Formats: sequence, C-alpha cells, structure tokens
Amino acid sequence: MHDSSVLVQRPADSAPGGNYAFIGGEYEAGDTFESRLRQEIEEETTACLVSWRYLFVVENRFVHAGRRIHALEHYVWATLDTIEVKSREGHIVQEWLPLDTLGSVDLRPFAVRDVLANGHLEQVRHLVVDGWSE
Repeated sequence: MHDSSVLVQRPADSAPGGNYAFIGGEYEAGDTFESRLRQEIEEETTACLVSWRYLFVVENRFVHAGRRIHALEHYVWATLDTIEVKSREGHIVQEWLPLDTLGSVDLRPFAVRDVLANGHLEQVRHLVVDGWSE
C-alpha cells in the first residue's frame, strides 16, 4: 500500500477500471513465505520488497473450468522500494487504486476488496469465500 492506495493488476488487454486481481503466486518446493513474496513481486513487477506484515488468510472456494478449487490465499501489507511500478510480464499491468474507490471496482475476491475498502484490516484473520454454492 502507498498513500491510501493498493497495488493490483489486470490483464493488459482489458480496460482500466475492471477485472483486477491481487499480485500473487504459488509456493514451490524450498520456498519460505518471505522468499515467495520477494520472488513474486520481482518476477511480475519492477519493484522490490522492502518489508511486509502478515494480515490474514482467505479460504477461497471457487469453480474454474468446471472443477471445484479450494485455495488458501495469504494477504500481506507490503512496502516496496518504488511507487513507479511497471510490469515485467506483457500480459498484465499493475495499477495503484485508491482505497476510497475500491468498493466500486471489480477486484476479486470481493471479500478481500471489501475488508480493504472498509478499513477492517485489524479485525480480520480468516475469511471464507464460498463460491461452490453459487
């Protein structure tokens, strides 16, 4: 986060204003939590991780390509070495979105977006997003 804004990404072929996601990735053998954070940020952006603080975990249950997926997603408060962030991957673009506008943005999962938009970071430790029942 920077100046009441959060860094998110969207597909490069989509217009600004919708279809956003948080920067993330998957663990690989030998990763520590911090090494994975650093690697994902440095693989996807021109920024480097300076510091971080753990916020909460999300159990995200959703359907993708007809299959039920159950993912555990960890969210952190990260400080980067620059606010001039560019993408290292041609298919995504990073943008800083003001927290006071998040409630009206297509940023998924919506439960995480709403926690950020409503300023409830300190009250949440575990969220369950149940997209299986939809």
